[in-house]
Amino acid sequence: MGVAAAPMLSLAIAPPASAVTKTRLDSTIGSYVRAHGGTVGISLWDNRTGVHYTYNSFSNETLSTVKILILCTVLRVSREQGRPLTSSQRTLIGRMMGSSDNAATDTLLAQVGVSNVQRVTRLLGLTYTTIRGGGAAGSSTWWGYSTTVPWDFLKLETYLVNGTPVLTPAERTYVRSWMSNVTSSQIWGVVNPSFASMVNAEVKNGWGPRTGGYRLNSVGRIKGYGRDYQMAMLSRSPNGFYYGRDTLNGVSSIVFRELATPLT
Repeated sequence: MGVAAAPMLSLAIAPPASAVTKTRLDSTIGSYVRAHGGTVGISLWDNRTGVHYTYNSFSNETLSTVKILILCTVLRVSREQGRPLTSSQRTLIGRMMGSSDNAATDTLLAQVGVSNVQRVTRLLGLTYTTIRGGGAAGSSTWWGYSTTVPWDFLKLETYLVNGTPVLTPAERTYVRSWMSNVTSSQIWGVVNPSFASMVNAEVKNGWGPRTGGYRLNSVGRIKGYGRDYQMAMLSRSPNGFYYGRDTLNGVSSIVFRELATPLT
């Protein structure tokens, strides 16, 4: 299932002339980020080769990308309690994932409890992720100020794609189906609008103002047009949301172009 496409942007999609290596990505992405400023860290996994790559790992507030983990927890707890999702929960999940509604997230988190999200995070082995919750938006204990690193959220998306004992195949499919159906204005980052219509794609983004740079994060998967990879992107923009969004779109364009050839 592909994400609904936003308006197309120009993108050079000619394949690279030589094999794609981590050194090549370091050079290409590094040059781009230095020219645009701010802080960007990414981790990606090429399913064709099983090779993973990280550029500039650092810790960032998750903002709404943590909603993926909250949904995983809702599904896990529901199964542990031996009951299906209620119609109300399904509606809340649609709002939380489809349009990134924070009020719906508050309700779901209150139902399952912060401690269960922390437990599922540990079960998934997300060692460098700290889950917060219970406080009002903007407070130090707000769920949006949970923290993570690119590698942890890459692992999360890779588990959703390739499997984990923590979630059943049906649960993983359910999470990914919502990541494939976000509102069009939230298609950016891993799923650059300029190639969204070419591939099967899934994405969940998070964004918000913070001291030291506007936070923009993106987690998702691209499959099609000869590509098959997951990626997590964390960033701090020196010039607000739109500049940061365009910077992440630029990095994802580089990755999409380079991964016309498998990563080695």
